[in-house]
Formats: sequence, C-alpha cells, structure tokens
Amino acid sequence: MHGILKTCADRRTLVMRGAGIAVCLTLTVAATGCRGRSLFPPAGTINQQQANAIVHDPYPLDDIGPSDLGARPPSYQQPVPEPVRNRLIPDAMPWLGR
Repeated sequence: MHGILKTCADRRTLVMRGAGIAVCLTLTVAATGCRGRSLFPPAGTINQQQANAIVHDPYPLDDIGPSDLGARPPSYQQPVPEPVRNRLIPDAMPWLGR
C-alpha cells in the first residue's frame, strides 16, 4: 500500500508540474500578444534610404585611399566632397554645438 501512495504522489507532482508549465506558457503567449510587425522597423522611403546611403557611404573614398573605379555603383560614382562630409552631422544635429 505504501508503494501505491508513493506512485500516486509522484503522479500528482508530475501533473502539477505539467500544469504549471502549461500556465506559464499560456501567460507568456498572452503577454506577448499578436504583434504584426517584424523585429526591425521598415527601412523608410526611397528618398530616406538614399539619404542614409549618402551619409553612411560604405564605398572607398578617393581622397582617403587609392581609387577603385569598379567598387562604386554607377549612381554613386561621385562621392560627397570632403567639406560637405564634414558638415553632414553638424548640420543634421545643430543641438550638439559643433
């Protein structure tokens, strides 16, 4: 009789543990909701993407290093001149006082 009670207690413990896990999973799913957006925000309009590409130019610059004629796409053959590059951030964020 003692062995049967022990197995019933073990079963009850397993059922309670499983029920606890199920409740936690249900609450987690309910708390996250049905979020329809992806993790990252959209990239923006074409004009915003082009402005970002001009500010954050990933291609090698001719005035800093050697010229690599085939590295730039056709629409970006003329990089932004150095005086303009030096003013991009200060003009975009005048509150920094630079």
